[in-house]
Amino acid sequence: MTGISVRTADLAGMVVATPVGRLDVTSYPVLRDGLLKLAAEAPVALLVRLGADFRTAGAEMLSVFTTVCRKVSDWPDVPVVLIAETERHRHDLGRSGITRSVATAPDLISAVELAQEQPLRRFRKLTLPATAVAPSVARKVVRDVCVEWDLPHLLQDALVVVTELVGNAVRHARTRSVLRVELRRAGLTLAVTDGSPEPPVLGAPRQDLPGHRGLELVDSISRAWGSMPAFDGSKVVWAVLALRPKR
Repeated sequence: MTGISVRTADLAGMVVATPVGRLDVTSYPVLRDGLLKLAAEAPVALLVRLGADFRTAGAEMLSVFTTVCRKVSDWPDVPVVLIAETERHRHDLGRSGITRSVATAPDLISAVELAQEQPLRRFRKLTLPATAVAPSVARKVVRDVCVEWDLPHLLQDALVVVTELVGNAVRHARTRSVLRVELRRAGLTLAVTDGSPEPPVLGAPRQDLPGHRGLELVDSISRAWGSMPAFDGSKVVWAVLALRPKR
């Protein structure tokens, strides 16, 4: 078998991803991007099952899981657990040092228990129209959660960020969008999914567009921000505000 594919299953909101095939320099980005797209759906947890049908060209290839965990730690900050089902995988993971930075379990039951030890998230989700009213609706949601979750010190920055992200979806994607607001260990996350695959591009603020202050401002306010593609051709643009303001 050449190449690699990923089988998926849902387990009470957790995604169980089972790579099948050979991991090498060619399939490395395929597995990396596939796992990141699964994480972009913000499941309860991402459990990666390494069984007999998963092989590697060398233990160094396993660094793909460190890369995935590092990227996911910014957003969507969901638990990622490797399930090493064979003695060979347990040996290779230990030898490569991956187990020092990536949670690992010997079986599915242990992986679920490990994922459930992570702190629970607080979550709000809303579908927004492809009209000029969308940013104001999004700002109302942000005001509400900052009050409910006792985050008054993040309110102004969160309003600026959500206005830019939702405004970009209206102006450029011209599709309905989905706003997700989450409070996790990494901070307060604002994520907007729209129907366009085109990633956002930093540019100078537009003085002729009221309220459009530019992604540079999002960049300066946020602890981290970026975009990720989704399997259906859409994209997610996200920003994380540190629980202690950056400015």
